[in-house]
Amino acid sequence: MPFMHFHASCRATALLTVALLAAPAASAQVPTSQPASGFALTPEPTSAPVKPVASAPTKLPGPKYFLLRYNDDFRYLDGPAGSYTPDLFDPLKNIRFGEDWRLRFGGEYRVRIESNTNETLGSFDRTQDTYAPHRLYAHADLHYRELFRVFVETINARIEDRDTPKRPIDENRWDFHQLFGDVRVLGEEVPLTLRVGRQELAYGAERLVSILDWANARRRFDGAKLFWSDEAWNIDVWYMRPIVIDLALQRNREMDHYDEDQHFYGAYATYKKIPNHVLDVYFLALVNRGDVRNANGEVGDLSVYTYGARFGGKSGAWDYDAEASGQFGRWAGDYVQAWQLALDGGYTLKDVSWTPRLGAGVDIASGDKNPNDESHGTFNQLFPLAHAYLGFGDQFARENIIAPNVSLTLKPSQKVTLLSRYSAFWAYHLRDALYGVSGAPSRRNVNGVSGAEFGHEIDVTLNYAIDAHQSVLLGWTHFWSGEFVRQTGPSDNQDFFYLMYTIKF
Repeated sequence: MPFMHFHASCRATALLTVALLAAPAASAQVPTSQPASGFALTPEPTSAPVKPVASAPTKLPGPKYFLLRYNDDFRYLDGPAGSYTPDLFDPLKNIRFGEDWRLRFGGEYRVRIESNTNETLGSFDRTQDTYAPHRLYAHADLHYRELFRVFVETINARIEDRDTPKRPIDENRWDFHQLFGDVRVLGEEVPLTLRVGRQELAYGAERLVSILDWANARRRFDGAKLFWSDEAWNIDVWYMRPIVIDLALQRNREMDHYDEDQHFYGAYATYKKIPNHVLDVYFLALVNRGDVRNANGEVGDLSVYTYGARFGGKSGAWDYDAEASGQFGRWAGDYVQAWQLALDGGYTLKDVSWTPRLGAGVDIASGDKNPNDESHGTFNQLFPLAHAYLGFGDQFARENIIAPNVSLTLKPSQKVTLLSRYSAFWAYHLRDALYGVSGAPSRRNVNGVSGAEFGHEIDVTLNYAIDAHQSVLLGWTHFWSGEFVRQTGPSDNQDFFYLMYTIKF
């Protein structure tokens, strides 16, 4: 696909947006879709909830926990007994102080046992490692009417028995994970909120901005966000500094601090009035003054600007999600001209036993064609959730890659979900690198003679939702190396087994 350069990517993004807006819509007002990965990326409610309109619910409300825990809403507990489903943790969820103040507590404990063979495809002498990441989050959320709010969350994330080097996402010992304040700047009747402090960010299908929940220590930022939310729109604008976990400081029990070299700002808008669908448009800017190395091997400042659109939803038995982004800017003196495209879809056989969903998708991110010119063509994945889209073995970033997949999802019962997925991975440009899940290049052949085939992967997961609070996930991944990996170093195949238990309250 060598014809896909910067200006073509601009036209492709615009055309994709127009085409998707013309897609058929169903009648239900449920803006959600599920990618072919099988990870249900449920849309979050507005961060500052609009007061609910009275209606006749199909079932009694009960505890529901969102990806962003500051969006949990237990105001239904104000109703009389019999108007909601009682729960063991209700006494912690809606503590009232008079008519104006309310307080709730919550948290999560998660433990995962992982057995990873050839995690680095043979690059380390230690080929097999079994270890146990576990984490505890606890939060308190204090509201004064709809006017003011303080949210604080602590974290204690650790990993036991890991023999290979620990990563920053593995540990964060007893720290403030989030600490922010909200205020309705024009009064509580106007849904315009200013949030200042340490906070998580997750947008759209989390391809570019994610909290990275799979990691033991989730991603967050220090900064300020101004957001509007009504029945039609969610609109966020922000300026943030990424938090970087320094394991050396963690051993000295020092508090986390933002990266002084990085600046992340942007705007993200979601239109919610298309029945059964959601439309996102966004502009994201990342500036890094830390002398980082680009795909051409040059070291210097980074200023990359990303614009894009996403459209997803359901129509009958079909679900689909599409996103396109273009990038421009400068990196170590080179001009950035990059893009990415993601398509996911599926068809659910609702009248068949176990309601099988047949899915397919492709993720494409541009690479750099010539390391010796002044143009930088490798897409920058920003702050992504690559795990859900580019293989559960976590070998790849959304950079210089073509990754088609097919999947089958089965539901033997309402509580059990079985997913199987096959993915293939290819280089977009032969002279660019294979980029690991963190975005750093792990293998390269600048002569372009190692072929385009990175490898292939099979992922199988079994998820059991025990109740509203507890779940168990069992998974297996097998990755076998392609010609590019075999030609550029060790090429042992990866096997990854894991068992995870989660309880939320």
